[in-house]
Amino acid sequence: MTDIFISYASADRDRARLLADALTQRGYSVWWDRTIPPGRVFDEVIQEAIQGARCMVVLWSAESVRSNWVKTEAAEGAARGMLVPALIGDVAPPIEFKRIQSANLAQWTGDEAHGEYRNLLASVEHFLKQAPRPVSQTATAPTYQPAVSARPASTLQTIKTFGLGVLLTLAAVGGHWLFAQSAKPPVTPAVVANAPAPAPVAASAKSASSAPGAGATTAAPATRARVNLLSPEQGGQLLVASKETWSALIDGKEDTSAWIDDGFGVFGFRDGKTALIDTLTVLVPSQSDHNLKEFELFVGTTSATGPFTSIGRFSTQNMRMMQNPYQAFTFAPVKARFFKLQSLSGHDGRSSVVMAFEIQLLGELQ
Repeated sequence: MTDIFISYASADRDRARLLADALTQRGYSVWWDRTIPPGRVFDEVIQEAIQGARCMVVLWSAESVRSNWVKTEAAEGAARGMLVPALIGDVAPPIEFKRIQSANLAQWTGDEAHGEYRNLLASVEHFLKQAPRPVSQTATAPTYQPAVSARPASTLQTIKTFGLGVLLTLAAVGGHWLFAQSAKPPVTPAVVANAPAPAPVAASAKSASSAPGAGATTAAPATRARVNLLSPEQGGQLLVASKETWSALIDGKEDTSAWIDDGFGVFGFRDGKTALIDTLTVLVPSQSDHNLKEFELFVGTTSATGPFTSIGRFSTQNMRMMQNPYQAFTFAPVKARFFKLQSLSGHDGRSSVVMAFEIQLLGELQ
């Protein structure tokens, strides 16, 4: 089993070696040397190496973007959800891979402190923590199949008769239960539309700034059904952000993440309407040093560029809540046309590299 498979064009072998050496020095096992042992078929060896890897780094260059072989390898890595793209030239990735954020290593010469190289390392670390062991590496116990034909015919007949009796009894009991349930008046549970129920680890604002001021007004708790106002179905949209990747936080896809670092995103509601909001939920699918930790929330009523009023600072717990991976953060109900989230730090406490998944803003349109 290998930690990392590096996909590259043969013309970029020196750049691949530079990256392989850097990753190996960090303790990772890397498959990159395409020397094929005598007697082996090239494509079979490559396929085995990919299946045995937990993460794939593809190096996009002027040569590799035209290589059908590299694109085939990258497609396999993307299909398995373990692809980390990196640009080593002034090129754009092939169109089918443009949705995946690429690290720019065009100017990287092996420096450990290089910002884009650190971004690549963070992505690699994320996949290595998430990737399960390949099925081919997991031993499975043989399935025992009893020799039914060896049973005497009388024994088989007894089992069949007994089983039929049990089934008839269960059917009668089930029918009686269904009749009893149908006689009861229906009970309508309180459900948050288009959003999981808030996780049990709710947090309140840390500072006194949670009291709304200019540009925001308090209101009574919502009485109608609350929804996730940021979901595509509800018309939520990203209006202003420090980088385009912030859009991944409201795309409804829980298996995708975005590097938001110490940036910000400003969101609006359907048809530019005002909403009454009181809860933000943040998806934390697993523990990672790069998970979003501390953040600040703001509201505004004038423009997507401000002014904004802070409603408090909050902090996630770096763990997955098994019953509900969305951690909920509540605040006093407030009306707003614009909602801003400012990323302040990740859980590693050493760098500005911060990763976030889905967020949901619960409330109702006014």
